[in-house]
Amino acid sequence: MPAKPKHQQSHDAVNTPPSRDPQLMRRMYALMTKLGDSRGLEATIVGSLIGLLPEDTLTISQARSIAEILFEQCPELLDLAPLSPKSPELTAAAHIAIAAGYALDRALHQRDGLVLAYAGEAASLESARETLGFAFTHKVPLVVIVRHNLAKLKPSYAVHDLSYEVLPAGLPGITVDGSDAMAVYRVTQEAMFRARHEGGPTLIECKTYPKRTIPTRFRPWVQGDAVAYMEQQLRARNFWQD
Repeated sequence: MPAKPKHQQSHDAVNTPPSRDPQLMRRMYALMTKLGDSRGLEATIVGSLIGLLPEDTLTISQARSIAEILFEQCPELLDLAPLSPKSPELTAAAHIAIAAGYALDRALHQRDGLVLAYAGEAASLESARETLGFAFTHKVPLVVIVRHNLAKLKPSYAVHDLSYEVLPAGLPGITVDGSDAMAVYRVTQEAMFRARHEGGPTLIECKTYPKRTIPTRFRPWVQGDAVAYMEQQLRARNFWQD
């Protein structure tokens, strides 16, 4: 049987929930366990990056705990951000600007694929508003993943959505539980599908908490231990294999 066209593959990924795909769920689980203790990032990393195609470009702001697995699984991917631990960490806004420029280059030269920017941790996206608005206007093939670390939220502050900050620019913004790999995968696939079909960029905000014990006030936004939660979902669907 001939392989499906890549756009058909992305269409199928959007329209087939990962909860119906035991092979995909098991692969996610295996990758998350390999990542080990990644400060609550296991589901965010695996759920967002597992759907990349060889012609796509990945940019990484935080290299630790990512490069080893990702580049073993997808050696074709190109990383634009510094991987050396001696290199200064880019802010989310600076990283988004780099990724948007690369995505614009793809659009201008009609190159296949999209740019997925793993822009690291962000407390605000105000400084990235202009870049994101430009990317939206020019419909560049860009998907941005930012981490919203709830552990850094002051006790007196209410939980808010970073994605809401960019909505006035017209850019689609999605907030998702960063400890639920299936949820991250689903929204990322939708964003990738849009980018591959000239629908422009999407911002995905993944809320995370770096410890397994989640304060009560964060429970509506974060599941907790991503690996344990995936194991629970596998067992509930009889997809588990000891």
